[in-house]
Amino acid sequence: MQWKEAHDVLREASIADLKRMGIPGDRRVLVNRGRGNDELAPSSDLLREFLETKKALEERFGRGSKAAHNRAFVECAYEARFRRQIEGDPAALERLAELAARSRIGDVYLVCYEGPEKACHRRILLRIAQERFGAEVEISGVEPPAGLVRRQR
Repeated sequence: MQWKEAHDVLREASIADLKRMGIPGDRRVLVNRGRGNDELAPSSDLLREFLETKKALEERFGRGSKAAHNRAFVECAYEARFRRQIEGDPAALERLAELAARSRIGDVYLVCYEGPEKACHRRILLRIAQERFGAEVEISGVEPPAGLVRRQR
């Protein structure tokens, strides 16, 4: 898939997609911690717990496996916790509203590390932008697998 002129959509991309798709710098927003948009990144606690859970699961499913990654996403209740974090942070909501508005005049890509086969917080951001600010979004990656048992929080 190659980047094309504006379709007026809030989209997702991985770091690897940037060069492959030729996404212009003014159309991308890095949403990983330490890249200038920390209000849209997972908290240090959530990220740490996710990484610890994933590491433990990799012993069973293999290092770097999408199964370990996606199961860890569910087991640490990532979506519910990240959603609460974003929805409880006025700065995060303001930034998402700004990106939703910007996407009405040209595509905007939320960028993080994970490829389309692994669950990622950018998809949660896209859904929040759609629900709260009426953004047209395109989610091209996997959602957390259904049917897995989550730990109680």
